[in-house]
Amino acid sequence: MTNRFLFTFILLLSALFNSCGSNSHSDGSLQLFSSQEKQFVHTLFLTEYLWYDKVASNVDYTLFTEPQKMIDGLRVNPPDRWSFFMTAQQYEDFANQKTVGFGFGFTADLQIFLVRIGSPAYGKLQRGDKIIQLNGEDASSPLIQESSQRVNNATTFTVLRNGNMIDVTITPREYSFKVSLGKIILQGNKKVGYLRYDAFTESSVAEFETIFTTFHNQHIDELVIDLRYNGGGSLAVTSSLMDNIISNHPGERQMYLDWNANYKSRNTKYTFEDADLQDGNELTMQRVVFLVTKNSASASEALINALKPYLGEANVITIGEETHGKPVGMSGRTFGKNYYFLINFFVKNNVEKTTSFDGIPVTCKAKDNMDHIMGDTNESMLSTALYYLQNSSCP
Repeated sequence: MTNRFLFTFILLLSALFNSCGSNSHSDGSLQLFSSQEKQFVHTLFLTEYLWYDKVASNVDYTLFTEPQKMIDGLRVNPPDRWSFFMTAQQYEDFANQKTVGFGFGFTADLQIFLVRIGSPAYGKLQRGDKIIQLNGEDASSPLIQESSQRVNNATTFTVLRNGNMIDVTITPREYSFKVSLGKIILQGNKKVGYLRYDAFTESSVAEFETIFTTFHNQHIDELVIDLRYNGGGSLAVTSSLMDNIISNHPGERQMYLDWNANYKSRNTKYTFEDADLQDGNELTMQRVVFLVTKNSASASEALINALKPYLGEANVITIGEETHGKPVGMSGRTFGKNYYFLINFFVKNNVEKTTSFDGIPVTCKAKDNMDHIMGDTNESMLSTALYYLQNSSCP
């Protein structure tokens, strides 16, 4: 068994994509959940876990046949809704933005709300499409899931789009996806940079560095970051994104991790990069607008909170609905092929404030109504953000 500190905040995107055919690769075999591994997990709860003092010391290990069931049985809920495990392969796939399937998310009534950038469905299915049939059979969540498992076998989707029925053929396959997409919106005589950002993955840094180079070279006046479906990821990546947003505080603390009373020696801070390390594409934004929903969690909330001491509360604007409410994070530990992510610390900004378990409230409310694709200026959340930038008030 090893100790691998990842400093991540993963609110698993698999929860978003399981039913749409975007599953991780298989490890090939499941690891036996041995008594030694159960003892390892229990020890983590009694020592490193943030609420260690509320965990039962005497536990009947025979009650648990799977890692997640044991985690669910031991975690302190409320507030802990998040501690989980995943396989090493699942973690590597997430970190490197690799998976298998179609690559879209949909609601209970089979309306698509998100298509992964670069997935087999990207450019074919659209946000707002309602799935009616698959290969002539009435659509259902189980049928979509089953079809996603038929790798390299095409499926014809019949969808309702803008009042018209259309057929779209998609072949599920292994693929790498992107989590970042940028554009510049002209608003009067101002340039507004728009960044869609779906996850704080390690591989995403190169993506947003390229986007910020464009923003810098085009001298944008305002910045909108769309985190509506961003469930979190790496805090190191969060720090890198902050470096790109504001560059006039080199070496100063961005945020820090506050462990339980027995592990204060593990408290860790993240700082803005030193001036001599800046590569020239950094911005010096005076304010930033974030598009958020209940799916905006962890690292997304940490980013918003960490910017407030530097930009001021009034200049960190949130549009949409209050965020998920996860002011805590976890450090990954491994046992064989399994990675355990138990809540270990609070995440606090430079003035030692954290966010609420109830989420971050919004400056302006706006519905994520799926009438338009993300990044469309007519889309309700983005149009509300643009209105605010122009009028300094909500519509």
